[in-house]
Amino acid sequence: MLMNPDATSGVRQQLQQTHRRKIALLGAIAVATFVGVTAAQLSRYVIGAGVIYNLGEVVTFDIRAPYRMVYVSDVETNRQRDLAEASVAPIFTPPDVQTSRRQMSRAYEALDYIQQIRNDQNLSPEERIRKLTGLDELVIRESTARSILALEDSQWSRISAQILAVLDVVLRRPIHPGNLDEIRALLPQLISFSLRAEEADIVNQLASALIVPNTNYDSAATEAARRAARENVKPVERKYEANQIIIRSGQVIGPSEIEALEKFNLRRPTLSWMRVVSACVWSALAVMALGMGMLRARENALKRPIRQTALSAALFATVLMLARWVLPGHGVLPYLAPLAAVSIAITSWSGLLTGVISALLMGVLVGQGMEKQLEFAACIAAGGIAACLTLGRAERLSSFLRAGALAGIAQSLVVLAFNLPAAQPNDAPLLAVYLIASLGGGALSAGLALAILYVSGALFDVTTVVQLIELSRLSHPLLQQMVTQAPGTYHHTLIVTHLAENAAERIGADSLLTRVGAYFHDVGKLANPQFFIENQLEGVNPHEQLDPLTSSTILRNHVTDGLKLAAKHRLPSRVRAFIAEHHGTTKTDYQYARACEEHGRKVDAQLFRYPGPRPQSKETALLMLADGSEAAVRANRCTSVEEMDEVLRRLFADRLADHQLDDSGLTLREMEVARQSFLETLRGMYHPRVKYPERMSRTTTAQSLPPHPNQELATP
Repeated sequence: MLMNPDATSGVRQQLQQTHRRKIALLGAIAVATFVGVTAAQLSRYVIGAGVIYNLGEVVTFDIRAPYRMVYVSDVETNRQRDLAEASVAPIFTPPDVQTSRRQMSRAYEALDYIQQIRNDQNLSPEERIRKLTGLDELVIRESTARSILALEDSQWSRISAQILAVLDVVLRRPIHPGNLDEIRALLPQLISFSLRAEEADIVNQLASALIVPNTNYDSAATEAARRAARENVKPVERKYEANQIIIRSGQVIGPSEIEALEKFNLRRPTLSWMRVVSACVWSALAVMALGMGMLRARENALKRPIRQTALSAALFATVLMLARWVLPGHGVLPYLAPLAAVSIAITSWSGLLTGVISALLMGVLVGQGMEKQLEFAACIAAGGIAACLTLGRAERLSSFLRAGALAGIAQSLVVLAFNLPAAQPNDAPLLAVYLIASLGGGALSAGLALAILYVSGALFDVTTVVQLIELSRLSHPLLQQMVTQAPGTYHHTLIVTHLAENAAERIGADSLLTRVGAYFHDVGKLANPQFFIENQLEGVNPHEQLDPLTSSTILRNHVTDGLKLAAKHRLPSRVRAFIAEHHGTTKTDYQYARACEEHGRKVDAQLFRYPGPRPQSKETALLMLADGSEAAVRANRCTSVEEMDEVLRRLFADRLADHQLDDSGLTLREMEVARQSFLETLRGMYHPRVKYPERMSRTTTAQSLPPHPNQELATP
């Protein structure tokens, strides 16, 4: 039966109004998120110390430590290591013997050449002087050349011998460019005192010219020695007791003082309009990325409850503000911070894609305010992404524990990757603390995420995985009450749950939500269990004593009765939706047909319709189809798969023709997948049984069957 055009138009207008209202609310959430993220980035500039101190400024009053703290001073540690490195002198290779021999050979040649010039009588005095001063190997002044020419042969012999003796001693020493002048300055002390001053001066001048470096700079050995010197310097700790003066009045702010102020979170950076613009740009990018993630998710923000989107945005902005305010300058605390809990919670509320995006943004925005920006950005992002990807559908509490463990491992690997290349042996204890803190941060993230989901479910009626896992246990009081008071309904519920859950898994819907919703969809029948056929004995039907409208009202009331019980037992809103929507606005066909027959004409069908609404999600639509399919197959007593298939096709077509699935988001392809899933499941449930011949005695049957501990229950 099709709805009339006026009714369809009214429903369409109502849906359009709801859609516009939801878009407006999402826009408001986006604006609030932009403001919150911007405020979080700028919080460090307005919260903290009342005075801004910069390097080189003079403190006007004493600054005291607000609490006791022991921290590793990077400034002092690096200063000590720089001093240790600078104290290592350059290392040179051992003296090169060949260089020394070559210089000695040149010395012999030069001295022989000078002797030849002295003995050459064909040269004029001026030509001799010109030749001596023109020597390439030696730099001889003109005055020295005249002194050499004026020497007696015995004097020149003593000078030559002395030059060779001095060179033989000096060239055995390591000589490099750095100490060449020093070696030459020592020559006068090596010259024999038996020589006269003018003779010693000639020896000094000629020998100095022949001294050259005989060793090379060994860069590898020098760097190794300097590196070893740095490694031998242990990290320098600074300790402050509570109320101890950090900086005295009148003291000039230096790097160590700046570090101490930042460790105690007492230094407030300078706020400029450029920082405000930068924060606004980052906030806009964050809102755009989160918004696109929510819209591109499997169940986008327009279909999810608006409260989940609002909670995701509020949690992200709040934790970002706390992280930007608390974490900078606190050593190990940033590694221990359970920031992956944010990504886990957002994944549960808004989907995997949104969770991964939130992890990346959290890493970037928190890392900007840290001293080791890239390391902390990568660490936070890696932990959050690992947790999101590990979480999956999170149908068990162990999924959260596994996500926390993987988050801790991912964070630890990032810490290793950033710290190992520059690590010193003395840094090993501190690095171990960082690794333990990172693993602990992952474990804390799992616990905090569970707490967030639990509290949000209780306070804001947001259906969370934690609630669904708790409700998926068949020990719930409502289900136990159904076992005793409406066992037929309980059996029907289990079958329908099996049908709907399998179909949800096939089409990629939320199978955990579908299972829990299916468990509770018929709890309203507890008010009048005897009026529902699955709880009636053969031949006993109280509806035969009632008029059609009263009979229909009792049947339809199990929806409103179920909602009352759900509210009493504080079932989440998305679970209550299964109770309200599993019949949609369909009518009780049997009672409607009886009413038309009794009145001899068609009566108002609206009097026989369920209150609805029609299914608003794929999960509730699957439950409607599963509920109707199970009842139809059971009522028609199908004896073959073909009959079951025909019954399912007819039921699906009726629901489509009655526009019951228009708002669910189910596609025709998904409906066909669900129908095939129902057929496979029902074929296994309602397979034909072998009928034993009546003449077969109980004794014969017992003898032909293998022994069974519960024989009376095992026998068909």
